[in-house]
Amino acid sequence: MSLLKIQHLSKSFEDKKAVNHISFTLEKGEILGILGESGSGKTTLLHLIGAFQEPDEGTLLLENKRITPPSQKLIAGHPDIKLVRQDYGLFPNISIRENIAYELRYYEENYRNKRVDKLLKLSRLDKVQSHLPREVSGGEQQRAVIVKAIAEQPKLLLLDEPFSHLDAVNKRKLKVEILKLIKSEEVSCIFVTHDVSDAYGMADYLAIMRKGKMLQVDAPQKVYQHPLNQYVAEITGEVNVVSIEWLARVGLSNLPNVFIRPEQIFVAPESNLKAGVVALKFLGNYYEVIISIGEQELKMFSFVPLKVGEEIGVDIRH
Repeated sequence: MSLLKIQHLSKSFEDKKAVNHISFTLEKGEILGILGESGSGKTTLLHLIGAFQEPDEGTLLLENKRITPPSQKLIAGHPDIKLVRQDYGLFPNISIRENIAYELRYYEENYRNKRVDKLLKLSRLDKVQSHLPREVSGGEQQRAVIVKAIAEQPKLLLLDEPFSHLDAVNKRKLKVEILKLIKSEEVSCIFVTHDVSDAYGMADYLAIMRKGKMLQVDAPQKVYQHPLNQYVAEITGEVNVVSIEWLARVGLSNLPNVFIRPEQIFVAPESNLKAGVVALKFLGNYYEVIISIGEQELKMFSFVPLKVGEEIGVDIRH
């Protein structure tokens, strides 16, 4: 039995379909990343799943039981689903520990203290537990919000752009820590983002949304290597889009599609396929190289510097 099952879910605002007949399932313990540009319907989808907005049509089931929409209850939401929004949501004038303990205020004191102690240690917030939210880093605040959300051991955690406030260094650290938290607590999770780097290394499955529709759902590697269309290819990473005619003209008809990732292109001195080096950009541990093969310009990566204007042999692989 799936933890979450969604069938033909739709939601419109005036004449705009924010969520358009979406269907998917989520198993217990899985993490689903939903990727899409601003306005694609990601946040609306989270609010529908969390029972904070009313769907126009469709079915939402948690462990095969209907998720009651907000119109049929006094308080919106679901007790087994926790939503973490983009704003941190911590009480500013009480400590990190007190913020987390607040979620367990109706539980017996001994259990509450043990649970908070465990979560603080697991999230590595024990050293700052007595600090106010404004006295800790952005990454620590975000960890505290997520710990607060899972304190009551929900079945499903929903994260709305969980890394949007953070710089690249803190984002990388937080991804590792959140993944450890979620997996150790055996919580299923759906998070939305507009940045594909947030999803890689964290999501078990990746869903691509555009204009309210879910275009493709699969393991991140499969979505990246076999994008359904140009939008999916471009939003999931760097890509060269070529034509079938060009592939045939340069003898590459064996390639599975017209989307060529830069890392599929290699310098191969003995190759009959020749390219001119048009531009070179140093990006830290590698170079971004623009080459031209006939009238077609392509982006490739190289670990060694090439010379602008030189001719090189290249190989383009699956």
